[in-house]
Amino acid sequence: MTKIILNAVSFLLTILLAFFLKKMGVLKQTDGERVSKIVIFTTLPATIIVSLNAFQITSTVWILMSLGLIFNLLLIFVGYLLGRKKSTVERGFYMFNIGGYNLGNFAIPFVSSFFPLAIPFIAMFDMGNSFMVAGTTQAIVETTAQQKKHGFDLRDPLRILLKSPPFVVYLVMIILAIFKIKIPTEVLAPFTFISHANSFLSLFMIGLFMQISFKKSGLAVIGRVLVYRYLFAGILASFVYFCLPFEHLVKIVLVLVLLTPISFLTTIQATQFGVDEGEAGFASSLSMIISLVLMSAVVIFL
Repeated sequence: MTKIILNAVSFLLTILLAFFLKKMGVLKQTDGERVSKIVIFTTLPATIIVSLNAFQITSTVWILMSLGLIFNLLLIFVGYLLGRKKSTVERGFYMFNIGGYNLGNFAIPFVSSFFPLAIPFIAMFDMGNSFMVAGTTQAIVETTAQQKKHGFDLRDPLRILLKSPPFVVYLVMIILAIFKIKIPTEVLAPFTFISHANSFLSLFMIGLFMQISFKKSGLAVIGRVLVYRYLFAGILASFVYFCLPFEHLVKIVLVLVLLTPISFLTTIQATQFGVDEGEAGFASSLSMIISLVLMSAVVIFL
């Protein structure tokens, strides 16, 4: 338990360190974009390669991919129902932020410190999740709001995903796993070294992107969005833990995944839709703190 608490505190301190360095003027938010590129192009792909090397493809893998897609679709629909009597922008805020999971930059660093063998399961869930947050969610929200800026074109999220190094690495490693090809230890060594930096850089990047600026009038909306997000995350987590016939480790992973923060991509898409940038940014930032507390509690008690 002490180790779990210390790890959670370390996570939080890393995020706050980056945030305060930004506030002091030592770093800027644009530095977060540079760190983000380092994570996306080097440390996260390296982590995926190391974690998925020699991974065995089972029926559970395909189920996890499907759940990443299904849970997102379900929560988008829930967001639509909850916001059907609200303004178009507020309904969009619900639909973007009740679902969508920050896995690469938050769940993987968090879970790897406790359950390194669980990373492949997160990666499989993220295949379905990535397809949604890369553009499918945005297309659905715009279509329901009759604001077809992008419309729904299957090629749009696929284009985005195929330009994403982590997603391409997911695909490559799955193909290698299907053909039971293992990367030799000697070749894997540099990737292992690079992957060690992923947790720190991912959390530091989150701190640089954190925002605490919003209009007081928007505080109620932010509160409702976060309450609904974690309420339905709890409902789905209970369903997964008590009803699905997975092994215990897979259940724990799914519960943790469902409690992760709002995806950076859906936050950006929400602002493009018309949600106030400060409100969207603050909701995303606050979700990181809430998720850190809840995920730590799950590791302690489950």
